[in-house]
Amino acid sequence: MKIKLKKTYLYFCLAATTALGSCAKDFLDKNPTDKIPESTFWKTQADADLALSGVYEFLCRGYNSTSSSNARGGWGGASMFWDGLSDDAFISSTSNNFNTISRGGLTSTTGGMQAEGYEISYQAIAACNKLIANIDRITSMSQQDRDRYKAETRFIRAHYYFLLTNLYGDVPLTLEPLGLDDASARLGRTEKSKVLEAVLADLDYAIEKLPNTAYKGHAVRGAALGYKAKVLLTNKKWAEAAAVAKMVMDENKFSIYQGGYRDLFRKPGQNSNPEIMFSARFLPPNMYSPADMMYSYLMTVQPLGYLVDSYYCIDGKDINTSAKYDAKNPYENRDPRLKASIIYQGVWRGTTASSAFDPVAADVKGGFLPRKYINEAKWPTSYATQSDQDWVFLRYADILLMYAEAKNESAGPEQTAVDALNQVRSRADVKMPLLQFSSGLTKEEFRDIIRHERRVELALEGQRYFDLKRWGLIKQVMDKTKDPDGAMRLFAERDTLWPVPQSEVDIAKSLGNDKFTQTKGF
Repeated sequence: MKIKLKKTYLYFCLAATTALGSCAKDFLDKNPTDKIPESTFWKTQADADLALSGVYEFLCRGYNSTSSSNARGGWGGASMFWDGLSDDAFISSTSNNFNTISRGGLTSTTGGMQAEGYEISYQAIAACNKLIANIDRITSMSQQDRDRYKAETRFIRAHYYFLLTNLYGDVPLTLEPLGLDDASARLGRTEKSKVLEAVLADLDYAIEKLPNTAYKGHAVRGAALGYKAKVLLTNKKWAEAAAVAKMVMDENKFSIYQGGYRDLFRKPGQNSNPEIMFSARFLPPNMYSPADMMYSYLMTVQPLGYLVDSYYCIDGKDINTSAKYDAKNPYENRDPRLKASIIYQGVWRGTTASSAFDPVAADVKGGFLPRKYINEAKWPTSYATQSDQDWVFLRYADILLMYAEAKNESAGPEQTAVDALNQVRSRADVKMPLLQFSSGLTKEEFRDIIRHERRVELALEGQRYFDLKRWGLIKQVMDKTKDPDGAMRLFAERDTLWPVPQSEVDIAKSLGNDKFTQTKGF
């Protein structure tokens, strides 16, 4: 780990995005992009803007500004790959080794996301630490502005440390730039609870210092509150999670988007969208998403029948019990989110009938492709396709469902929790039957309802894998899952926490660092 962190503390991505900060092109032309020359930087607000843009750029990993064929699954607009580790989707390519991981092949040398989840997160954290440690040197900025820049950066640092704890458990905790000193080289893995304390401290700082406004690309108070609710929920702090989610609801800065469920995931519907709370933002040609290229052209993420079958009929009953279900017309009279999220046989992939999807001709064995995050106007797509869809990391529907879940787990079913879930169901173009609260509704019954609602509302948004893990259902579900190519999934208990890259352990050992050890079981 130590050599990687020595490198990453020097790395400071200066690729600025026009959507997030000012672009100091002359600075980029004059200085190397792998390290900051301290003598010429941290002088003006333009330097701070450039540094902050570099921090935000990490959210868009999964794109390449010159060739989207180099996009990597799991990051930025390619975050849908996480669903390939669940029973919602199959990854048809070897990109980032998601298939290896999903079939029980995870080892300390697997590479792909197994290594990148660690390495890129620490590169992002290093960029965050660099800004936080140096921005006070820019005396021409007001203290309020410096605090806001630090708050945005601490929010993003919390985002990456939270991901690290979800993947690896105990991880090295460093809140300032690392040096070439012995102490930096001998960091151990900090216990998860201590890392989460730091995550919550960063989020609390962000909650205090960020503006309480609608989201327009820069982190805001509501996003920090939402992430805090998610961190607490993931770690079973039910009452606290419910209280924080309720704060978002009561402050009334976000709402369910009524302009069409599908337009949450494509432009221009994403512009000034009241439901989107935090996202990776793309603006071609400088920063573009790989969504259409990866999901439409390469067909790398293929929804599974398990997900398709989970959508209820319009009467609110599952396909096994509803009189509305017709096996000859299986996609009619179904939850409208099915058609908004999934391409099935006969659905146009483009804007003409000639683009109708034929699973056999396309060699899609499972029979389905994503419609979510696809812009049919881009058809026919290719490696050269530059998409502008922002990847949504957090939206208000998730807040409502987290509130319902946390409230139910802490106090059992109650009207406010049912009302929150019903807000999601009552979206103008969804309008699924509302759940009627009654004294006979048990915690277990409501739990199942909430979990189902999360699955269909957040389908193909990179959430299902992490939900199954935190619910303790990942092995039970995955060991029953079969991929369209006939391979069975396999989930070993030890895979609940991933191994860190073995090269990091080997380097630490070579430096005499016995505090940095491999994840148990690997």
